[in-house]
Amino acid sequence: MPFSCKGRGCCPSCGGRRMTEQAAHLVDEVLPRVPVRQWVLTVPHRLRYLLAWNHTLCRALLAVYVRAVLGLYRRRARRRGVRGAQGGAVTVIQRFGGGLNLNVHFHTLVLEGVFAETETGSLEFHPAEPPTDADVARLLATVRRRVQRLLARRGLDGGDASDAPPDPFTEESPALAGIS
Repeated sequence: MPFSCKGRGCCPSCGGRRMTEQAAHLVDEVLPRVPVRQWVLTVPHRLRYLLAWNHTLCRALLAVYVRAVLGLYRRRARRRGVRGAQGGAVTVIQRFGGGLNLNVHFHTLVLEGVFAETETGSLEFHPAEPPTDADVARLLATVRRRVQRLLARRGLDGGDASDAPPDPFTEESPALAGIS
């Protein structure tokens, strides 16, 4: 893919410019002017490899994760008497780690609260308290349980890699299998 510098490799200048443009777009056009919290979901190595190959599975896992996070904020708002609350989130799927190794994980910006309709029909933001360690632990347990169910429904083993079925992609792309 050519860049504005006319190179075809990795260009720090072009990459930095694109990153700055995307951040400005999110701040100026997408995210409302309310507090935002970043959540990051990492997954076990074997699952990273599956997500790199299977984009449908990657999207399904992302949906499970985001629904669980937004559900946390809705439940907390409901306990404070806010009905019909809706949160918001935007996720960037990062496919590599610091050493450019295969490391599919999700960076999600979540509104730190919820919007609910007022009696006049306008939207009002209800800020949330920061999540506690117990909230995060419960959320992680929920995501883990739901992802395991998702994998089971798709005939994929979500358990320990030692008792996992053979990897169908190892023969097809040994290079990718070697860096995962």
